[in-house]
Amino acid sequence: MSVVTVEPGGSESPVQSPVRRAGTPQQRLTTWLLTEAVKMELGSIIEGLGHRLSAFGVPLDRFTVSFSLLNPSLLGGGIIWRPGRPPEFARYDYANRDAGIFEKSPFKAVLDTGKPVVIDVQNTPDEAFGIVAELREEGLAHYIAMQLPSSDGTHFWLTMATKSAAGFTDEQRRIVREIQPALSAATEIKTLQATFREVLSAYVGRAPAREIMQGTVHRGQVTKVRAAIFVSDLRGFTHLSTQLPAHTTADVINRYYDIVVPAIEHHGGEVLKFIGDAVLAIFPVAERGETHATLAALDAAREALDTVIEPFEIDGQEIDIKFGIALHLGSAAYGNVGSGDRLDFTVIGRDVNIAARLASLCSRLGRNYLVSKTIAEVGRANGRTMSDAGSHEVRGIDQPLPVFVPDAQTLSPEEGDDGVSQGIVFISPV
Repeated sequence: MSVVTVEPGGSESPVQSPVRRAGTPQQRLTTWLLTEAVKMELGSIIEGLGHRLSAFGVPLDRFTVSFSLLNPSLLGGGIIWRPGRPPEFARYDYANRDAGIFEKSPFKAVLDTGKPVVIDVQNTPDEAFGIVAELREEGLAHYIAMQLPSSDGTHFWLTMATKSAAGFTDEQRRIVREIQPALSAATEIKTLQATFREVLSAYVGRAPAREIMQGTVHRGQVTKVRAAIFVSDLRGFTHLSTQLPAHTTADVINRYYDIVVPAIEHHGGEVLKFIGDAVLAIFPVAERGETHATLAALDAAREALDTVIEPFEIDGQEIDIKFGIALHLGSAAYGNVGSGDRLDFTVIGRDVNIAARLASLCSRLGRNYLVSKTIAEVGRANGRTMSDAGSHEVRGIDQPLPVFVPDAQTLSPEEGDDGVSQGIVFISPV
């Protein structure tokens, strides 16, 4: 008995008309997918389709649509629907790829043959496909995997499974096959939107991505934002970058980002950009007020600085990551600057420059954490200890800049550092 089969004629249905006669389930589902469904989120589309297919007699106990993604962390994802349960998002990341999960999946067989694959779950050995044991544990009896058509060769997959020992009838399979073009179109629209949003977020940050997607794409479209401004600067990076190969330097700076960025995001900050060896982030005041923004920035800085960083060796050289963080509470212009069709979404202004100069002072004063007077005042009013570190002249600021050292401050020797924050250069007319 063959328990794993490749369906004949699997490539014929996508090119046939999805409507065989007026009023058929295929016609009604296709109309719904191309009108009402495209206004929904993908999870709601799959959930709604699962309910509708069940209402037309398709005995679904598990129904999924999977897709490729352009995402820094994920290669792909999928929406899994089961009756009586909310949709579940399945993640497929780089670790899954490296573990060879795709090679063991029915999707690989579909891709190799170009035709749907049908699995008799109860009589199929676990080693045949990686998913068999999971399907059997759910009590599923029959499973079908097929590829959805797409306009650009992107891989979309549909699977359906049932607990019924009889499996799916030819008519039930036909209903699903004939709505594939409409389902693929709806899926493609939603995944393209998600890809656009995720790629933007990866490169400019989530808040700027939202602004851009809502139409803030013209140079000079800026708004005034008040925020706790966070600048972090890696120590000795200029020296390291001249001593290490380029790929090794990238590894070092990525390890440093892995310390600072999660702390910022954990406390609600927005990372706007990486500028060489510096991180620029803001904690906006608008949503929860100055006190919350300031305390969140202080806590993010402390979390990053308290991270235990063991020295490590790369290419025979021992690396010890050290960095300084500066905070300032102020206002800035937030939006698009640039020339022609090349724009940058950022914050600019005098207060951003003050934060950058404070970061430079960290090196000069041998400190790893300095804040401005505005931050210190809010911190003190909320029980935070702030030690006066004097006023210091800095480039670009007319008056000496008062600086303060937050609680639990430790000295941070800067052996081999050139004393200049190479990555932090803010030139602003504001």
